[in-house]
Amino acid sequence: MNSTQRLHTFILFLFCFAFVLPQYIFGQEKGTEFRIIILKSSGEPQRGMILKINGRSDTYLSNDQGVITFRYEIDEKYNRFANIYFPGNETNAVATILLKGTETNKTLYLDSADDIASFKQSNKTFAIEGYVKDSSLKPIQGAVVSIQGTGRRVLSDEIGLFHIDADYNHPITIRVEGMENRSLDINTFLEHPDEPYTIVMYRKNSTRIYSVVEQMPEYPGGMKAFLNYLKHHLVYPPQAKKEKLEGVVAVQFVVEKDGTITNPTVVRSLRADMDSAALTAIRQMPNWIPARESGMRVRCKYSVPVQFKIEKPKPAPKKPVTPVKTSATPKDTIPTDSLANDSLKLLGLSGDSIKQMPVQLKRDSLLLKGDSLSFQTDSLTILNDSTVLKNDSTALKPATDTPADKPKKRNIFVRFFRWLFGIKD
Repeated sequence: MNSTQRLHTFILFLFCFAFVLPQYIFGQEKGTEFRIIILKSSGEPQRGMILKINGRSDTYLSNDQGVITFRYEIDEKYNRFANIYFPGNETNAVATILLKGTETNKTLYLDSADDIASFKQSNKTFAIEGYVKDSSLKPIQGAVVSIQGTGRRVLSDEIGLFHIDADYNHPITIRVEGMENRSLDINTFLEHPDEPYTIVMYRKNSTRIYSVVEQMPEYPGGMKAFLNYLKHHLVYPPQAKKEKLEGVVAVQFVVEKDGTITNPTVVRSLRADMDSAALTAIRQMPNWIPARESGMRVRCKYSVPVQFKIEKPKPAPKKPVTPVKTSATPKDTIPTDSLANDSLKLLGLSGDSIKQMPVQLKRDSLLLKGDSLSFQTDSLTILNDSTVLKNDSTALKPATDTPADKPKKRNIFVRFFRWLFGIKD
């Protein structure tokens, strides 16, 4: 290797040492360091809390002091959020924070269901503070802030600020003369530990329209009764029905303090004639049960869906087929019409028996049909029991219609056959 090659190698080494190596060593430290402290409302650390940054797979856990430390490179063009979960439940976030370079240190107060149950059982108290202001955000002095059922109460000062010890078992009530009372729970204050919570008071009988209240307005009888009302009072536009047009129109209205419905408007349209039909049905509704806030009736917005659906005719119910009951004829009986239709059939016997066909004897004559007799060598057997009639069967009896006459002299052939068959006079 000549001197020129050595010089080139040395320069390449210096370049790697000066630029590549520092970036490799310190590259892991790139980004802003965040420090999130998670505590219980009692001040104890929440251990094992989980933090996930949206869009990233990294997971960070709080240590024994409830501290989560991580680094993240902030892009000013985008807002990046991080979600916090309780251990064992990574589907429901209990808090969300915005990652900003100006707010790298945060303290959060989060209580699990077990923590709250423990606080309620021990009736543990927490120091809370807040501002009481009117609707124009001017401070109200002399507002009465009390912990209902405990006897603890304070008054707000000249800037509307108050401090009081509260607990999970009793609501916090704020009263100002001439204004509607407010009732809050302790969670509202514990969720804002960094600064006093602002409470806005409104004058009684004011025109304020609420969107969310403690007790929302309700149709008399509930939603099922409301749907039944629409079923009977909603007029389906003929043209829409002819075109088989279906859908839902969303209507918003105000439930007044006396329960009347005012200012109905369509917030999701379907078609002009269907929108008009929905508004007509809403205007004709009976009075609702009004909303309540802190025990007082208030005006409140409410939205309902009005569904247009063509009911298909129900098929006629099928008449049940009644099976015809047939009584089985016993094996040992003869049907009532068997004698009328088929006459009397004599059963044939197997073996050496003969088949006895019906023999009709008339006066002074003997009628023999072909094959009615079977002759065997030196013997002739006529079975008298070849026909068996059981139970209710009809028995054959000799005809007695004609009275017995005195025997008359017959020719030799007649007497021969009568002697042959054993027929006596």
